[in-house]
Amino acid sequence: MLSVTLVIGLVLAVLSAGYLVLAIVRVLGYRVATDVDSEYRPPVTVLKPLCGAEAGLYDCLRSFCDQDYPEFQVIFGVADPADGAIAVVRRLMAEFPERDLALVVGGRVHGANLKVSNLVNMAALAKHDVLVVSDSDARVAHDCLARVVAPLGDSRTGAVTCLYKGAPLPGLASTLGALFIDDWFLSSAVVDARMRDVTYCFGPVSAVRRDALDAIGGFGRLATQLADDFMMGRLIAAAGYRVRLSDVVVETVVAETWRSLFAHELRWARTVRAVKPGEHFLSGITEPLPLIFLLLCDHGAIGWTAIAVPVVLRLVLHFALRRRFDLGSLGARLVPVRECLCFVVWVASFAGNNVRWRNRDFAIEPGGRLIPLAGRYAS
Repeated sequence: MLSVTLVIGLVLAVLSAGYLVLAIVRVLGYRVATDVDSEYRPPVTVLKPLCGAEAGLYDCLRSFCDQDYPEFQVIFGVADPADGAIAVVRRLMAEFPERDLALVVGGRVHGANLKVSNLVNMAALAKHDVLVVSDSDARVAHDCLARVVAPLGDSRTGAVTCLYKGAPLPGLASTLGALFIDDWFLSSAVVDARMRDVTYCFGPVSAVRRDALDAIGGFGRLATQLADDFMMGRLIAAAGYRVRLSDVVVETVVAETWRSLFAHELRWARTVRAVKPGEHFLSGITEPLPLIFLLLCDHGAIGWTAIAVPVVLRLVLHFALRRRFDLGSLGARLVPVRECLCFVVWVASFAGNNVRWRNRDFAIEPGGRLIPLAGRYAS
């Protein structure tokens, strides 16, 4: 008779293998719809909310100033007049005097999400009816604006968002952070996009029509949400507009320490748990290697074969992603280590509802609403 641990381990291994096969097929066959007006070039306002002089900030911001696009405005925003990002923005303004660049320094708070408060303050200066919202750590190619905005030529489309990949700075923690983005986030996003309509946005780069944004109540509607980009896409889709994926895959600079890596990924995991609880629970089958190992390592050849299959398939997916999305080599030998870390973060995500973001402590309510905490951060 088969033992309970063997049965459970084999079921997990089969489910994991099934998901990985699906992901490999979807990644290798991934294509973005090309029914866009490539000549659509409306004036664009780019909104770049900033907080601190992060590693790589100059290169990231410069990539948005150096776009091959006929007319665009870039608004940089900070809340604190002493913010270190201001010096970087001033440098860019001197380097690109011909560009329409603006800096907003505004401390007015519109909700618990200070990034959204920043966006509300910045949007008051926006000149154009197509807005591109981009995180500070996003780095793009010269044709990014042209390619991201093109699908908005269809008036039924309210928002366009981009997949993204990791660009790690030196250090093992940063490499593991980028590996999560490339091998876990990107593959799951591709699988999800092929299964249903896109009803969300991603933070690195998203473009939105002003009328679609107005239809959901503007940025202020998002001021209490942790997953503001996700919720923006969801609300725009609920308002009757289409949300589409661009063919652009944005680089996001990853600069992590061990402490920041765990805190960052725990915040992500608890955010997903708050806004998509069912999917978050089921995501355990995408990263179960440590549990499969514990359940099956004492069951001889059957157990070790069941352990090996998801490991091999995860490595196949690793190389499939690099082939399809032109990803850099981050070291296949780190993939099992990365999966173990993913599992630890997933387990830890169920141990509480608190997160730390920008040195502030919050609780997350179901649905993603942020509740500021006065005490110290505790998981």
